[in-house]
Amino acid sequence: MQSTSADSLPPSPTHELDNNSEPILQTSTDSPTPSPTSDVGNSTGIVRDVILWKRKSYSVGALLAATTIWLALEVYGLTFITLGSWIAMFVIAFIFLWGNIHMLLGKEPLDMSRMYISDESALEADTKLREWVEKSARLLFSVSAEREWFVFAGTVASLDLLSVLANHFDLLTLLYIGVLVGLTLPVVYVRYEDRIKELGQRLRGRSHTYYSAVTERCHTYYSTVAERCRTYYKIMAERAKKMKSNLQEKKMKKTE
Repeated sequence: MQSTSADSLPPSPTHELDNNSEPILQTSTDSPTPSPTSDVGNSTGIVRDVILWKRKSYSVGALLAATTIWLALEVYGLTFITLGSWIAMFVIAFIFLWGNIHMLLGKEPLDMSRMYISDESALEADTKLREWVEKSARLLFSVSAEREWFVFAGTVASLDLLSVLANHFDLLTLLYIGVLVGLTLPVVYVRYEDRIKELGQRLRGRSHTYYSAVTERCHTYYSTVAERCRTYYKIMAERAKKMKSNLQEKKMKKTE
């Protein structure tokens, strides 16, 4: 009786669920995954790679773009609004043609809705800008209150050189020179870092020796000048006393 009762039991619903779970899992795996989003604001690594020429195509593109903008504005005399309008028209036409070619070839159209600027990248840019402003202000006050003559003289000389360059070049040319320097000096410094540091230490040592020699000479000169002034003051004071005594004697003689 027990065997017949055990055979007559209905199948458990768990087996049905287990059998039906496989196609459910298969259908879930067949669903398309969403395309990843791209953060436009997170570009610190790209800027570093462009400056150090790790991405040569981006570096060459930045150099060509800066050169074309400088030639268009400075040589050909175009205005900034005209050049900006032409660049915007070129970008819009390029994206329009690119999207239509993708659609004609049966590919997926361009989805620009997933490009965004995240809160983290915006906060990072804000903090970097604030740190840069604070560092520049601290550097200004520290150089003005610094006791080292070498730092003060270097800062004043660099500002003087910048003012001389500003008299001969306009702002656009200075910005273009800044771009060229920013794309060349970091690479040269990274490649020849040891030699540049060694040369800088030599120049710093020589400048300190020259500074100490000049300060010693100035100190000796000031001491000699001070001693001469003291001797002249003593001589003049003695002469003044003698003149006073002579005048008093003459007055006494006249009264007598």
